[in-house]
Amino acid sequence: MKLHEYHARSLEATLSRVDEAIHRMERLLVDGGQDGVVRKIENTLPKDSREALLAGIGSLRARLAATAQTFLLEPHALDIRRVLDAEISTMWLLFENCRPERMKGYGQAFAKEAREALEKDVEALLAEILKLRKQLE
Repeated sequence: MKLHEYHARSLEATLSRVDEAIHRMERLLVDGGQDGVVRKIENTLPKDSREALLAGIGSLRARLAATAQTFLLEPHALDIRRVLDAEISTMWLLFENCRPERMKGYGQAFAKEAREALEKDVEALLAEILKLRKQLE
């Protein structure tokens, strides 16, 4: 059945986010975790649990595809530049919100040295993010 354009966009956005989460979950289960800069995801699941979760994820993916089909949501290609640009924009926003000035509302003052160091690091991270954005142009 055909949805109104606005409803279709909203449902498409939700299905897309769930699809992305499914891919991340599968990657974690297949790869056995992930090394991160500040968080390491360790595989503490027994093999049979991982296999059961992968089967459940497969079932969820099939249900997701059926929902898309029910509401006539067709797959369409996105230019990788748009996807990367959206990720870069999200990173920019996250680091802008890490500035000490923005974090002062948490009820704790920054020590002068910590404030200066964080501001310097945020600026350096934002500069790296800007380099990535320019590479997309």
